[in-house]
Amino acid sequence: MSRLMRSAGLMVVAGLAVLAGCGTAPAGSPAPAGTPAAASGTQAAGTSAPTAAQLDSAQRACARPGSYLTAVRTGKHGSYDRVVFQFSGGLPSVRTERVSTVYDDPKGTPVPLAGKSRLHVVFRGASAFCPQPAHQTWTGPRVLAPRYSQLLMIKAAGDFEGYLSFGIGLAARGGYHVSSLTGPDRVVIDFSHPRSS
Repeated sequence: MSRLMRSAGLMVVAGLAVLAGCGTAPAGSPAPAGTPAAASGTQAAGTSAPTAAQLDSAQRACARPGSYLTAVRTGKHGSYDRVVFQFSGGLPSVRTERVSTVYDDPKGTPVPLAGKSRLHVVFRGASAFCPQPAHQTWTGPRVLAPRYSQLLMIKAAGDFEGYLSFGIGLAARGGYHVSSLTGPDRVVIDFSHPRSS
C-alpha cells in the first residue's frame, strides 16, 4: 500500500471520528462548525467525503429502519414556551389534540397532568425502543416538569405498535403551533403564553 493511500485512509477515518463525536444543536440554533450540516465543501487532497447515507447510518439510534425518539427538550422564550421531540431515522407523522384527559396506551388508565388544559401528542410510525439490538433510544425521564408560564408538564403516555404518545399539561387553554425541522429531525411545539387579565 503506498504512503499516499495510507495517508488518505487515515484522514477519512479521522474525519469520520470527528463528525461522529459532534453533538447536536438545540432547536432553532445553527449547527456548530464541523457537523454535517455546517461542513464546508473543502476536503483534503486525495480523500473523498463520506456520503450522507454513511453519516446517517453512523449517527442512527437504531440499525433497524424507522423513526426513533432520541431526546425531549423544553425551553422558555419571551412570548412562548417550547417542547422539542428529536428523532433519528426520519420524521414520523404527528397528531395533536386537545383533550380533557390523556389516557395511557395501551393500558387505558388516565395520565395525571398539571394544569387546566391538556394536549395529547401522538407520533405515528415512531418508537423510543430499538428492537435489534434491544435498547432504549430515549433514556430521559418519563415526566418533565419545567413549570413555565404555559408549559407545565410533559409525560410519556405510551409506546405501542408504532404509536408513541405524550400528554402535555398546560396552564391555560391557548394557542400553539407545531412545526418540523431537519438536521437533526425534530418536531417542535410552541405554546403561546397566556394573556394576563
